[in-house]
Amino acid sequence: MSAASGTTVVVLEQVLLELALLFALCVAVAVTFHRLRLPSIVGFLVAGVVVGPHAIGLVQHEEMVRELAEVGIVVMLFAVGLEVPLSQLGRLRRAIVWGGCVQILGTVVVTTLACALIGMSWPSAVFLGFLLSLSSTAAATKMLIDHGELSAPHGRTVLGIAVAQDLAVVPMILLIPLLGSMNGPQLVPGSGTSASIMDGLPAPIMALLNFGILALVVVVAKLLVKPLVSLVCGTRSRELFVLFLATWCLGLAVVTAHLGMSLALGAFLAGILLADSDHHSQAAAETEPFRDAFASLFFVSIGMLFDWATIANAPGAVAAIVCAVVGGKALIIIVAARMLGQPFWVRIRAALTLAQVGEFSFVLVQLGQDSSLLPESAEALFVVAAVVSIAATPLLYALGHRLALRARNSGMHSAGRVNAAASDGERSNHAILVGYGPTGRTVAAGLKAAGIPYVIAEMNAATVRTERLRGVPIVLADATRITVLNSLGLARAQLVVLAINDSSATRRIAQLVSQNAPQAHILARAQFNNDVASLQRSGAHEVVPQELEASIEIMVRVLRRFLVADDEIGRRVKAVRVEAGCVQRTSMVAPAEASEIAEFVPGLGFAVRRVGVGAPVAGQSLKDAAVRRHTGCTVVAVRRGDKNLTVIDQDTVLEVGDTVVVIGPQLRLLDAAAMFAEPAATEPTPANE
Repeated sequence: MSAASGTTVVVLEQVLLELALLFALCVAVAVTFHRLRLPSIVGFLVAGVVVGPHAIGLVQHEEMVRELAEVGIVVMLFAVGLEVPLSQLGRLRRAIVWGGCVQILGTVVVTTLACALIGMSWPSAVFLGFLLSLSSTAAATKMLIDHGELSAPHGRTVLGIAVAQDLAVVPMILLIPLLGSMNGPQLVPGSGTSASIMDGLPAPIMALLNFGILALVVVVAKLLVKPLVSLVCGTRSRELFVLFLATWCLGLAVVTAHLGMSLALGAFLAGILLADSDHHSQAAAETEPFRDAFASLFFVSIGMLFDWATIANAPGAVAAIVCAVVGGKALIIIVAARMLGQPFWVRIRAALTLAQVGEFSFVLVQLGQDSSLLPESAEALFVVAAVVSIAATPLLYALGHRLALRARNSGMHSAGRVNAAASDGERSNHAILVGYGPTGRTVAAGLKAAGIPYVIAEMNAATVRTERLRGVPIVLADATRITVLNSLGLARAQLVVLAINDSSATRRIAQLVSQNAPQAHILARAQFNNDVASLQRSGAHEVVPQELEASIEIMVRVLRRFLVADDEIGRRVKAVRVEAGCVQRTSMVAPAEASEIAEFVPGLGFAVRRVGVGAPVAGQSLKDAAVRRHTGCTVVAVRRGDKNLTVIDQDTVLEVGDTVVVIGPQLRLLDAAAMFAEPAATEPTPANE
């Protein structure tokens, strides 16, 4: 073995040893913080501070750890994208365009003005505005995922603004060399930051060109994803499917990175495109272990940037910067969310979820070092303040939750007034639907078909405008306020259906309804089994957990595949529901369709035939026709005209034109078909023969 290869092996062993120690430390920290009921993110950041170069210095290969942490961001954003189909992203376009633009431009303008007042050059001030305008998508989405609130109103707002921030990275990268040239030192020709797809083009033209290329790549990928997934899944190879996921995710990540955007944006788009396929659940399951492992490594790497000396030298400056960053950014996001028509509690939750500095800001800091846009002292203060703001994300998230509850309880800042068309005196014995997503739409369609009066409370202003034009009885209102519920006719309502994704809002509404309208039956939807007990304590009479119902449906289909009797399946379903605390639900198992029975029993088939003129069975009873004796098949249903015969027995006479359903061995169905068909016509014999 050569000296070079020997050195490489030693370095690899050291890197693997350091990674093993880091993962072991993550396990210990996660267990400790779990027992202390503290967020694991804070624990990972603390672990990074301890092992970093500014503490005990356990990690010697910091660059390798940071590169692996970048992989963690890629995997995490890919997993987030799997939860957001392209159709749902289209519904976020207002949050992306308007909310994102207001937040980013507002942060840059406010930061520039504030820094100019303290004597900083305006190119440096604009660059600092770039850094502060970005939030940690990894930290924010992890909080939303852990609490099951990614689809809640504040979760959608956070996701829309985060996507806008990722897209804004492109023009920021292109403008950094321009700011550097205005600030003094020029970039060295051929350096990494000056390289682009087409050198010599103006920055705006390059940005438009890059966005155009990205749009073309997304369109092509959208056309290819379903055929590729079908081809790969057709092999039924788990290893091949995992390899495809890695290729798909990293491929689009490399494309966006090559266009001057973040790797995370490409991974996010890859997940979004895959979310519309039939195998997105399998993809999410295969991705989850990698997401959790590398995400912990990412937060450890952020903690390694923390320098105690900076706080010791200027504690007041660090505290002031952190408060200014968190407070100022939260206020700007509140303004952006207000422009989107969101109620106060959504604004405050979205603001405090995104009120930190983003991980990609550290990348921009490195790009700005060649241009000397920030002095070393200012850069050190920024890094420490950024790490502290990310570490404070779980605390800010919890604070936002409490403030939102207090705002709801005090009745402040209503999301909107109930339209006069939905006044209290117009309906009674009706249903109140809270939320008009897929569940709400399905329930509303059933109520409309049955002629039952109902009214819908929805928070999405665009949805309310669209559906109101279609004649749907829907109002823009925050149902967590008792005044809103009263205006919807709560005192005379027979049923209240809670079909929203926000678990805390669901509990709040259930409490208000149970306290103020005990006659109303409360039917609530929950995302997870763990939410059932808390919703029942809040007053919900029936809770339908999506997680439980999906698992029961799968179990029923599995047991039917093995021909388990329906009564046994019913007992098993009841046991599962009792174990989950959902004893109020019925445990009856819906009877299987004829086609399903034929599918479950190998070799069994069914066919639908019409009794033709002159058929062997025409005008005969089932007993005389003896279909089963001749073919081994059985007639199980007869339709005459537009009605099904209610009783089928051996005395039932088959008439011409009847439609019959026959079940029997697949190989004998053709023999049975011949008994119901018209006789084959025979050609007349010529007279001279």
